Amino acid sequence: MLLLALETATDTCGVAVWTDDHVTAQSHLHRPRIHAERLTPLVEDVLAHAGADRSALDAVAVSMGPGSYTGLRIGVSTAKGWARAADADLVGVPTLEAYAACLRPMVAPGDVVAPLLDARRDEVYAGAYRCTAEGLVSHAETTALTVDDLSEWLGGVDGQLWVVGDGGEKSRSVLEAAYTPRVLPPDKVSPSAAWVARRGHARLQAKGPDDRASFEPLYVKDVHATPSPSPFA
Repeated sequence: MLLLALETATDTCGVAVWTDDHVTAQSHLHRPRIHAERLTPLVEDVLAHAGADRSALDAVAVSMGPGSYTGLRIGVSTAKGWARAADADLVGVPTLEAYAACLRPMVAPGDVVAPLLDARRDEVYAGAYRCTAEGLVSHAETTALTVDDLSEWLGGVDGQLWVVGDGGEKSRSVLEAAYTPRVLPPDKVSPSAAWVARRGHARLQAKGPDDRASFEPLYVKDVHATPSPSPFA
């Protein structure tokens, strides 16, 4: 299988290529508001480094949310375009599931990984996954909630609690009141297109592709956009 993976749900703009059951090339930029300008050139560069023919793509995996509204729209629309052009399958990968998987090599059975993304004001996008011998399984449902509600949502944690993401620091004091978390900032562990590729491949094997025409990002909460002032006012 030749699979292209995109990660654009946060300030990370990432692309990876999966071939023959492993990641053959990847590249990431960690800068805000560059996705529209840099994502497609990054895709072309990574495909070239992987020696992959764009017309031979079997599937495109995309980080589907929650996360930045603009980043998700750019990532999903780009993924649909590449999948349509190559007549390839499209598979959405929950952003927090792929982010949690980044810690899979270092966590132990019983540990819980909680990716937290800043959702502005006092809120975070939150997911929690428990490590088992077989991999990561859901520990608490992905949601958007206030920092003060995190402990009630997370519940009991038998092993070590690992926290990743740009919502971790603003949640630290609340979590430390109930747990002994290891908070890893995004400059230590960032969202990764390589893990979108791995999880996308696994989801294709288990569930098959998503419908290209109807697929939409997972926003989790309503989008509140502020309209630009009219130049004629």
